[in-house]
Amino acid sequence: MLKRGIIVLVMIAIAIVAFACASGGSGKLDIKTAEDWADKYPDIIASYNENKEDSSVYSYLEVHPYLKILYAGYGFSKDYNSARSHYYAVEDILSTQRTKPGASCLACKTSDYLELINENGDKAYAMKFEDVATADMPTISCYDCHKNEPGVISITRTHLTTAIEASGEKFNEKNMVCGQCHVEYYLEPETKEVILPWKNGLNVTEMIAYYDNIGYSDWEHPDTGTKMLKAQHPEFETFDGSFHSEVGLSCVDCHMPEIESESGEKFRSHHWTSPLTTIEESCLRCHGSSYTADKLIVKVEAIQKGADDRTEEVGQILATLVEKLKTEKDSGRLDVKVLDEARNYHRQAQFYWDFVFVENSSGFHDPKETHKNLDTAEELANKALNLLK
Repeated sequence: MLKRGIIVLVMIAIAIVAFACASGGSGKLDIKTAEDWADKYPDIIASYNENKEDSSVYSYLEVHPYLKILYAGYGFSKDYNSARSHYYAVEDILSTQRTKPGASCLACKTSDYLELINENGDKAYAMKFEDVATADMPTISCYDCHKNEPGVISITRTHLTTAIEASGEKFNEKNMVCGQCHVEYYLEPETKEVILPWKNGLNVTEMIAYYDNIGYSDWEHPDTGTKMLKAQHPEFETFDGSFHSEVGLSCVDCHMPEIESESGEKFRSHHWTSPLTTIEESCLRCHGSSYTADKLIVKVEAIQKGADDRTEEVGQILATLVEKLKTEKDSGRLDVKVLDEARNYHRQAQFYWDFVFVENSSGFHDPKETHKNLDTAEELANKALNLLK
């Protein structure tokens, strides 16, 4: 474990030196985006541009009205839209009605954030979002994953390397490049630095223990008085330890399959979307002897429907808990110790549930862990409800 930690530290140090050298000491970075590489890599950039087509969006608050109860008092109760493609990352962060605590809200939206850090150091995290964010910032593109070296995977977000050091674990590089952003995180209350809560481990139980130990909460629920935690988008943590992960597959293998251009040249697709849209290349290379495309789609969608239905069921139980807890709190009938115990169950139950709700695979990245988290959420919610009878 110690040797691994030393190796990680050395890697981070090398990355920092390289980062500083790339800036030439001026603070400005030579950031090349898709447009800059279009002539040299036309097929790859053409596939990247397909991300523009994934522009549809809907309000989770309209589809799941109980979310307004669960997230009451927090920005997600006012504005919470479905995810769309990486191409719209800057546009979406600028247009959301949710409060932006600092410039670090741009951490995973634009490579210009790296330049901001390079110029201002740690002070950049808490700079006013409105003072630095502009519509002409480049959205997620080549530099974020490769810097200016096509074909070379680069980890450009130090919040990931810091978290890896804290965890003491070793991860597939192809997962790490996506794990720069597709993770659970929080903003340090004072500095607004992006931090991944991995010190104890990557599962929900270990994260709650971490948050409890530092006394952290994202907000206080106005109806229940509970100190709440808001999960982000933990695709990396959910996939880690899953069946597909254990057999050696990565995010890149499924979401960026090798495809062939009209001229016969093979390259990795940079259209980041569901593997079901490229099922021949993404899935049937391994499953082709057992499934046709249609049968495999039916199986995947059945897994996802099971997770979605269960998520909805537990979400409704949590909404009932919030309403019951509010009633008992307002009545003044409950002993303070019992009320605090119920609040603690509420805090934990909703985070277990939220970890699933905000994860963008509808349970497919790890069906077993998904249902385990939902079962735990229901169990904790029922414990709270039993205290309120």
